[in-house]
Amino acid sequence: MRKFLFLTLIVITIDGMAQWPGTFYVAAKNGLSLREKQDINSKVLVKIPYGTKVSVSYMDETVNISSEGMEGQWTKTSFSGKTGYVVNTYLLPWPPPKATVKTLKQYLPQVSAVAGVPVIVKSSMESVESGGANTKKQLFKNGSEYHEETFYESNNDSYFLPGFTLQQGFVLIRLIPEFKDVFAENAVFPNTDITTKRGQSDYSIKVEKEKMGDYDWINKIKVEYEDGAVYTFEMFLLGGQLVISFGGGV
Repeated sequence: MRKFLFLTLIVITIDGMAQWPGTFYVAAKNGLSLREKQDINSKVLVKIPYGTKVSVSYMDETVNISSEGMEGQWTKTSFSGKTGYVVNTYLLPWPPPKATVKTLKQYLPQVSAVAGVPVIVKSSMESVESGGANTKKQLFKNGSEYHEETFYESNNDSYFLPGFTLQQGFVLIRLIPEFKDVFAENAVFPNTDITTKRGQSDYSIKVEKEKMGDYDWINKIKVEYEDGAVYTFEMFLLGGQLVISFGGGV
């Protein structure tokens, strides 16, 4: 029984179903189609606008669907007096970024108030210009936080988002202009390593996987590229929260 339960949890987590049912927000820029049946060819009852808060119901039987490299399910919900099904891939646990949000640092205050003043940690008595480093930490009331690390001629920002899956993190990142060179707005969720060229510079994606029965558990997604400086982006799960790290330097 314990083995069966463990394997079931693995499947639920890999497929991104761990949070369902519940309350979520539409993160599809052009709106999310509410369909009559669990079928991409089914009649569209209404378009649910970007940013709309919806409640999704528990379903005894779910139908899986792949979209832009992501694995999701049809989920039952209601909007504007109509009840139907939406693809849960484009639902986030927090409201999606407003049009005025350009960075992930700007996004966190949109969804939560700060919890106290920032904490500044100095690595040494040396100034940044002399080889020291400063770290600024800010906690928010919803449990999220960011760490802003400053070094000589480089910097790195780390964000902690409780309750997000890797796929939801990917959907969020595509909506924030700061990461346009990491993932384009129409990028496909990476499931394999990719190495290519952008002009004269290298662009690479590394996907760390672990085999769980018949499923591949993705532990981390790492992107590296050059654009005047060398940039590194990482996204992984840690203790029930999504960690996003992004920085660069010469």
